Amino acid sequence: MAARPGFPITAPEPPDAPALTYDLSLTCDDVAPLRAGRVVAEGITFTLGPGEALLLRGPNGSGKTSVLRAVAGLARCDGRIGFARAGGAADPSEVRACDVHLLAPGEGLADRLSAQETVSFWAGLYRADAGDVLARVGLVSAAQTAVGRLSTGQRRRLGLARLLLSPRALWLLDEPLSGLDDEGRDLLWRTVQAHRARGGLAVMATHEGDSPPHARTLRLAAA
Repeated sequence: MAARPGFPITAPEPPDAPALTYDLSLTCDDVAPLRAGRVVAEGITFTLGPGEALLLRGPNGSGKTSVLRAVAGLARCDGRIGFARAGGAADPSEVRACDVHLLAPGEGLADRLSAQETVSFWAGLYRADAGDVLARVGLVSAAQTAVGRLSTGQRRRLGLARLLLSPRALWLLDEPLSGLDDEGRDLLWRTVQAHRARGGLAVMATHEGDSPPHARTLRLAAA
């Protein structure tokens, strides 16, 4: 797809993207995530099928991150979180180990490594081909720059590179817009759209106003 005027960076889209097809579904039924034994949000109920996206909106402290962590199996919760594939119910432990990627600000970044070294590490971890992933996220000029010297926006773009290298069906994105300029936001949404086109799911927690096309919204109240 040709770049739009003013947005020279292109996100991976078929046929450039790997020909992967996902069939995972996610259901949250009256979920109430807990933090230090205290309920931080309640009544979280939704179902996402292949290719769907959900935006969790709410002010700081409303429990958005806790919902993502509960779905990822990293936080306790009341209620039920279930996964299914085309053939029926799926084992949550297996899904979380193989098909869920939680991306939080700064996750998995080592300040001393360069952007290129970081991408190479992730490529080895996921047995993926790093290829032109830095070009896809607009970081070629910063390839040899230490992560600790990257701007906030560049670090967020580097996080997107990790998503591109990780073939997992469910993306859980915590404040993905933070630190991104208009060009970076455009890149993010097109990357999410390309993932959805392959049947991928995305749950995104944000307090900001921008949103991807055709995404549902669930609003969380302040705790």
